Amino acid sequence: MANKVLIAYDSKYGATQEIAEKVGEVLKKDGITVDVVPLKNVKKLDGYQAVIIGSAVYIGQWYKPTTKFLQKNEKTLAAMPVWIFSAGPSGKGDPVELLKGWKYPPMLQSVIDTIKPRDTAVFGGNLNVDKMKGLEKWIVNRVGGEVGDFRDWEMINAWAKKVAGALKK
Repeated sequence: MANKVLIAYDSKYGATQEIAEKVGEVLKKDGITVDVVPLKNVKKLDGYQAVIIGSAVYIGQWYKPTTKFLQKNEKTLAAMPVWIFSAGPSGKGDPVELLKGWKYPPMLQSVIDTIKPRDTAVFGGNLNVDKMKGLEKWIVNRVGGEVGDFRDWEMINAWAKKVAGALKK
C-alpha cells in the first residue's frame, strides 16, 4: 500500500478542488494517507508513493499550471503511479463524449506517453456564471455554454474507489 498519496489540483472557481477533495475523502476512508493540495503549492514530490492530478478544462484546454507541472515533473512522475482527471465539460451526458473523446490536451501526448497514467478520467464541470467576470460570461453566452453543475458524484466516487483499490494492491 502507498505510504502517502498526493492529490494536486488546479481549480479556478472551486469545482475541480471539490472533486479533488472528494477523491481524497474516499482514499482516506480506505486507510490511505492523502495530501490534497493546490498544484501551485506543490514544490516537490519526495515522500509520495503516488500522485493524482486534477485540472479544470477551460475553453477546451487544461489550466496552464497543470501543463507546466506535468512537463517539469515528467521523469519523476514516470517512475510512480499516476492518475489524472479533468473537470469541465458542461452539459448533460458522458463528459468524454461531450469533449469528443478528448481526455487531455493533444500537445501533451508525448508527456502523457512518458508518464503512462494508470487512468485518465473526465468529469463534468460546474459552469456558474455568477462567479465569472465579463469576458468569460461573454464567451459562455457566445458559444452557448450550458450553465449548471454537471459533476456526477457517483461517477467521481466510483473512480476514487477504483484508484484506492489499485493503491492498496
